[in-house]
Amino acid sequence: IAVKEEEVGMSTSDKDLESYISDRAWDILYQTVAVLKEAGNEAVRSSLYSLAARRYDKAINYCSIAYLEFQVGNCAFLAEHQIVISGNGGYECRWSPLFKLLIQVRLNLSMCFMKEEMNDVKSAISQATTSIKELKPFSTEKGVVLTGKRLDRRRGDEPESTYLEAKSLEAKALFRLGSAQLSLGDYDDAVKSLYRSIKASGDNPDKAVLRKLNEARRGSQEKKESQKRKFKFMFGSSINENDDNETLEEESKVGDDN
Repeated sequence: IAVKEEEVGMSTSDKDLESYISDRAWDILYQTVAVLKEAGNEAVRSSLYSLAARRYDKAINYCSIAYLEFQVGNCAFLAEHQIVISGNGGYECRWSPLFKLLIQVRLNLSMCFMKEEMNDVKSAISQATTSIKELKPFSTEKGVVLTGKRLDRRRGDEPESTYLEAKSLEAKALFRLGSAQLSLGDYDDAVKSLYRSIKASGDNPDKAVLRKLNEARRGSQEKKESQKRKFKFMFGSSINENDDNETLEEESKVGDDN
């Protein structure tokens, strides 16, 4: 991402110039990712999920340069940010429009992977779980951001809006995860993820979450009943075989007595 120095006045100090270039670079990066996200959304509206997935994936690739622990190439504007990330175990600990955009794109990509056209459930799960992990510093406690190599430190005075926005995204990520687990027949895990989604939404879930939860519950119950019937049949057959063997032994003994 290049920003021409002639865009600023010659009277600007070196420090102000550096700050201006950094801000412009971040803005250009955000705009690039936002354009790719909207292009993906447009493809989704046309039911072109494979195309949408490619555009979302490209947006994530652009966005990822901002969240590398170690600097790659000559992106000076990322240097300070990467030092912070490295000191926090690879986690982003600064709530920003670009970070929110990254999570939104991940969740959109997860949704695309679930479509019949792609049918890549494992990748859907991967994007959802990555989103949940990346949100952890912001979604754990209201007014607090977790920091440190092991996220074992607490930075206070964070706006309440950060927590609320993070929890909203977390609820969507858990819904994506639960939906993917449900499609794999992992009913118990799906129930847990969907319950967590409801909790993250402040017990005010979308109707789609409740439908998926009911479906997962039914699937779990039917699976348990099927297993019970299977075990009953197996043990029942074993008991019948033992009864038949005992009968044959008794008849054999009677024959010997004669």
